[in-house]
Amino acid sequence: MLRRDDPAAVNIRAVAIAVRGSAALLVAALLGWQLLGLTVSMQRLHGDPAAAHAWAPQSAAAAADRAQQRFDAGDTVAATKLARAALIDSPLAADAYRVLAEVALKSGASAAAEARLRIAARLDPRDAATQAWLAAAALREGRLEPALWHLDAILRVHPTFGARLYPQLLALARAPGAAPAYRAVFAAHPPWGGDFFRWACAQPAAADASVQALFAALRALPGALDAADWSAYLDRLIGQQRWLPAYLAWVESLPPAQQRHLDNIFDGDFRYPPGGNGFDWRISYVPGVEIAVVPRAAATGNALQVRFLGQRAPLWGQVAQLLVLAPGRYRVSGQARLHDLQNDRGLQWVLSCADNGRQLGASARLRGNMPWRGFAFDVAVPAQGCGAQWLSLRLAWRIPAEQWADGRAEFTDLRAVRLAAGRD
Repeated sequence: MLRRDDPAAVNIRAVAIAVRGSAALLVAALLGWQLLGLTVSMQRLHGDPAAAHAWAPQSAAAAADRAQQRFDAGDTVAATKLARAALIDSPLAADAYRVLAEVALKSGASAAAEARLRIAARLDPRDAATQAWLAAAALREGRLEPALWHLDAILRVHPTFGARLYPQLLALARAPGAAPAYRAVFAAHPPWGGDFFRWACAQPAAADASVQALFAALRALPGALDAADWSAYLDRLIGQQRWLPAYLAWVESLPPAQQRHLDNIFDGDFRYPPGGNGFDWRISYVPGVEIAVVPRAAATGNALQVRFLGQRAPLWGQVAQLLVLAPGRYRVSGQARLHDLQNDRGLQWVLSCADNGRQLGASARLRGNMPWRGFAFDVAVPAQGCGAQWLSLRLAWRIPAEQWADGRAEFTDLRAVRLAAGRD
């Protein structure tokens, strides 16, 4: 349950969502609100009153609309009469109940207003004004899960309201007992859920506590986070250079079969499709190059094939994997095959510190023709300033004129093996 003095809750301020025409704002300001300081201001959502009331008798729809207009003009007496007339004509006129709720709220009768809005919500669950008021009432009473369901109802129908509601949803994730409430809502696979989580992962470092609370709540729910969600979370941790938490989260995101093949260089034989995030292979587009994972000719397994197209190819780290090698000495090795590879300075694998870009070592530069053959180079990972490392494939160009390349290279069986102390 939410505490009345919860800092995350107290910091939440007005959520205002613009709606119907020039109608006045419905201000859901609950008297004596100490819990959240949250004022929900809403206007009508239906720009076309006739369409909004198509299911009700036209006289009831017209009366409810006139009642709203009188309330907006400050005439609560006339608004009440018109709303009651609409309900006599059609007891299912949700807009009429909403007008009566606004009148009750304006007079300070919040309990009566809530009761009428609950009726309106049952009759017209798509109305955001009603759902927002009920969400605010639930939060005032410390009932987070019902509040989330009301916000879910808004976002399912009006996803563009996410820009205004997402900050509130993220702040509430830190509230005591929030995790079960968020899991309950996300178990229903809300269509806005992924967009909200990825938005949260893109927020500044000041939101870390809320993002961590949200992630902790959802990671325990099977299927709550898809590949894009995991990628967004990993990008956040990696961008903050939180290498070990990022690595552990990435391992958790892998299918069990891939978890059984973890190594210093993951999937060095390219048996799996490149994941493109976390500590998997990342392969991005480079003009003048075709990059693909292909079966090895006359052998089992796969290989990374890099085919140059006889033009400038600024290959410089677009094929890469992030590693988390502990401090120490390592031998980086692999198998390579070349077919008429032409470049002034050659193709090489490079290992550098992810923290600061410091280069730790590189393979010999590869050119020409070569059958499958091993290559290796040794590196020393320092104890400071190198919590993670990038292994990347590069043409060793210094100026654009040295980017021209043609031919083909293939690689497989990439490894990084720790060397015993004193071993060369």
